[in-house]
Amino acid sequence: MLTALDHIIIGVNNLEQAARIFSEKLGLTVSGGGNHPEGGTANRIIVIGDTYIELIAVHNPVEAQQSMLKRLAKGDGLLNVVFASDDIQADTAAMKQRGINIIGPREGKLTSADGHTRGWLRTDVEGPELAQHYPFLIQHDSTGEERRTRLAGGKTPPEHLLGATKILSATLVVEDLGEAIERFQRIYGMQASEQFTGDVDGWDAFLVAFLLRESLQSFELATPIPVMIDPPDDAGHLPEPGTLTSYLQRFGESLCRVTLAVDSLEKARDYLDVHEVVYTYEEARPVVWISPVEACGVALVLHEFTPEIPPSFPLSPEDTTI
Repeated sequence: MLTALDHIIIGVNNLEQAARIFSEKLGLTVSGGGNHPEGGTANRIIVIGDTYIELIAVHNPVEAQQSMLKRLAKGDGLLNVVFASDDIQADTAAMKQRGINIIGPREGKLTSADGHTRGWLRTDVEGPELAQHYPFLIQHDSTGEERRTRLAGGKTPPEHLLGATKILSATLVVEDLGEAIERFQRIYGMQASEQFTGDVDGWDAFLVAFLLRESLQSFELATPIPVMIDPPDDAGHLPEPGTLTSYLQRFGESLCRVTLAVDSLEKARDYLDVHEVVYTYEEARPVVWISPVEACGVALVLHEFTPEIPPSFPLSPEDTTI
């Protein structure tokens, strides 16, 4: 079963600089990472609750995937989101039965600077590209606190000065929401919610959510609300009007935002103000959008922590699979 958002992949051109930005400016502390034995990449890990952010960069272009090099040539930004599986063999078999073209499960591993290794099984949809629109499945060789500790380089993951406690959702922008709903339901065997608007977060989008019940996280599909005129070439950044359309035109169907839970929006804003981080906030909407300019091309959205599914959530927890 698909149980959670395992991690978010952010591609960067300068790994150490990105690690400093997230740790020192954004208050999301980096605590692990290493080199992948294949693919010419290295990473740094930010553990947030039971999910993590992976900052990944190319250290050997000869070995790197061409799709990743092409994406990074456009600048830093979101590459993909990954689903956690508690039985990747069964989930892979179910995908095959639904006629999905998959690769895997395949073994992977990473070696940290101090020589420690961690491993996993991974199943890809259509191809093993890091920069693509289909989340891949992963099952780690450890669970619970052991997994969190190994991700953090053998130490207890630190608390974050921003107050982040959980990754709530990841949102992928699509051109045709109806077609994408059917496609993603068939691929992953999950049921989409009813369509809702982005009003609560203050952006011009229609969305659906796929609830991962065990973790109370969601994977979202979003499409821009049609506008009468084309967005300007110099359109700003999410959530400004027209920017989701511009993002879709530039990057195609791809991940466009990540939503984090924080203990206190007031304290998070105080931290961002002290570190002179640009963000948008309106009193009528208790939500913060950190500008992608400040976060290596990533639109980070902050919500104050809600321990339970809010009444307004569009999908019943009992109705998550098809």
